[in-house]
Amino acid sequence: MPAVVVFDCFDTLVLSRPLPGPDHLTARVAEVLALPPRRAAEVVGTVMGAVLTAMSDPAALQPPTLALLEDALREHGEQRGRAELEEALWQGLGCADPDQYALCRPMAEAMHPITAAGHTVRLMSNCYLPGPLMHRLLLGLRVPQLYDRALFSADGGPKKPDPRAFRLIGDGAFDRRVMVGDSAELDIEPARALGWETVQVNPARPDPAELLALLESGDGAGKDGRADSRSAQRNTS
Repeated sequence: MPAVVVFDCFDTLVLSRPLPGPDHLTARVAEVLALPPRRAAEVVGTVMGAVLTAMSDPAALQPPTLALLEDALREHGEQRGRAELEEALWQGLGCADPDQYALCRPMAEAMHPITAAGHTVRLMSNCYLPGPLMHRLLLGLRVPQLYDRALFSADGGPKKPDPRAFRLIGDGAFDRRVMVGDSAELDIEPARALGWETVQVNPARPDPAELLALLESGDGAGKDGRADSRSAQRNTS
């Protein structure tokens, strides 16, 4: 039966070192946007404060990162073009560092047989990078461009584990919905609560075998609709 298979991004398709701290983000914002360090720190504090407040409340809508940055600059009498804002975020969140992000090749390559079998692949991520930068990152890492839709929380709206986020990305006439992710709290449990089938990924030992077997079975994974690898219980997104 045709399924929509929703992949989490970070620690599922993309492996990441810990994100750079606020000092790094502030320095890059100051450099790219030509701001005095104190003003850059105030702008970054406003933006990250709003994002982290939303992140701390599972039901809160996440405000769009670019709009937050534009508004924070405007409060200080500054205005910059969209390309400059995106470059500041790109550098500030470590995307210019070749060692910050890496492709999780086994899970990414699993997208090929999944789509070849007639299933639909989509992406879903709680993130700080807005959609254009997420797509740029994924393309640069050579994540197969086989997904037909993506839901990135930094564009604004519901985020995991909010059921609204899962309903948005799982929308469509599908017989089955499968969530693939590393986090029990953010990926697996909320999807399972909606009746989705689930596959939990261990970022230290990623193996798509369970996912491929689940899809090949044609009838799900039993009464609770799960096929979990429980060796990783990391609450990442």
